[in-house]
Amino acid sequence: MVGLAVGYARAPKICCCAVAAGVALGPAPPAASADVRGRTTEIPCVQGRSRLLNAAIVAGNEHPGTPWKIVLQSGCAYTVARPYGKVNALTAVAGDIRISSRGPSAAVIARSPGPGTPRFRVLEVETGGRLALDRVTVRGGSFGSGGGLFNNYGTLALRHSTVESNHARDFGGGIATNGERARTTLTDTTVRHNTADFGGGGLFDNAGTTTLTRSKVLGNRAIGGVGGGILNNGALSVLRLDGSAVTGNQA
Repeated sequence: MVGLAVGYARAPKICCCAVAAGVALGPAPPAASADVRGRTTEIPCVQGRSRLLNAAIVAGNEHPGTPWKIVLQSGCAYTVARPYGKVNALTAVAGDIRISSRGPSAAVIARSPGPGTPRFRVLEVETGGRLALDRVTVRGGSFGSGGGLFNNYGTLALRHSTVESNHARDFGGGIATNGERARTTLTDTTVRHNTADFGGGGLFDNAGTTTLTRSKVLGNRAIGGVGGGILNNGALSVLRLDGSAVTGNQA
C-alpha cells in the first residue's frame, strides 16, 4: 500500500477541454436573488441557489485583478445536476474570487449524486485565476483529472475546508494541480475518500507547488497506479507538508 509517491516517471495527460452533456437550463425561480453589496455577493439558501453562485463567479471573472467575495450560507448545499461550465459544475475561475461560509458550519458545493447526472468536476481555476475557499466542502465531482478541484496554472487556497468523495478517471481524485506557475495551498483542510483510476487518489501535482499546513489526507485510493494519498509528479513538482498527516490511503 502506497500513500505518497514522489518523482513518478509517467507524464500524465491532463484533460480540461471536453464538453459535458446537458448544459442548457431553464430560467431561475423568481424567488432566487443574490444580495450584492459592492464587491461582495451573498448567496441565500433558496431554490436556484447554485445558479446564483455561478452568476457570482461570472461577475468576479469580469473584474480581473479585483478581489471578489462570495458568501454562502452555513451548512447549505449548493448542488449542481447539470454543469454551468463546459466540464465543471460552475464556470471556471479566471478572476480573484474568495468563496466562504457565513457561519461556523461549512457550506457544500457538490455535483448531484442523482441518477443520470453527467460526469463533471466541481471547480476549476484557469491560467492566472485565483480561488480561495474558506469553510467550504467540495464533494462528488467526477472527471478526467481533478475530480473535485483542478488548478490549471492558477492559484488555489483552501482553509478549514474539506474535499471528499470525488473521482478522477486519470489523476487527482480530490485535487489536481498542473503547471509550473500553479500554486495550491491547504491549511487546516481535509482531503478524504477520493479516488483516481491512475494516480494521486487524494492529491496530484504536475510541475506545480502544493503546500499542506495542519492538514489531513485520509482514506484516498489510487485504483490502478501510485500515490494513494498524494502523487507528486516529475522534477519540477514541489510538495511541502507542515504538521500534516497522510494516512490510511491505498494504491
